[in-house]
Amino acid sequence: MEGIEVFPSISLILFFAFFVLLVTYLIRSGKHRWDEAANLPLENDNPNLN
Repeated sequence: MEGIEVFPSISLILFFAFFVLLVTYLIRSGKHRWDEAANLPLENDNPNLN
């Protein structure tokens, strides 16, 4: 197969782009959003569930 050597490069570029976008999203979303998400398991909305 000719041209198959380009696929690892494309995969690396896609992974790097996804990683950069994810880090950018996490930084821009702010710490306040993640503090709320971290406390979700600790909230007790239904005290009858044991």
